[in-house]
Amino acid sequence: MSSNTTSGAEGDGRTLHLRPTTTVPPGAPVRHFDELPETAKQLVAEYDDRTTVTVTPELATEFADEPVVVFSEYLRVELA
Repeated sequence: MSSNTTSGAEGDGRTLHLRPTTTVPPGAPVRHFDELPETAKQLVAEYDDRTTVTVTPELATEFADEPVVVFSEYLRVELA
């Protein structure tokens, strides 16, 4: 994941949080894993219950609409 993440010292990175969810809020965008770009797929596939990860601005753009991602479970994406 090192190519998709940045150190906390880089000010232009965004913090991304993936968390399991059992519901999809009304109006929330839903994206299937297969629809994600390769860098986003790698991040989701390597998700390991960390509370947050700092990502590059380019990868943050892929999740800007804070979708629910359908993978082996529903994952709610939140950017900070």
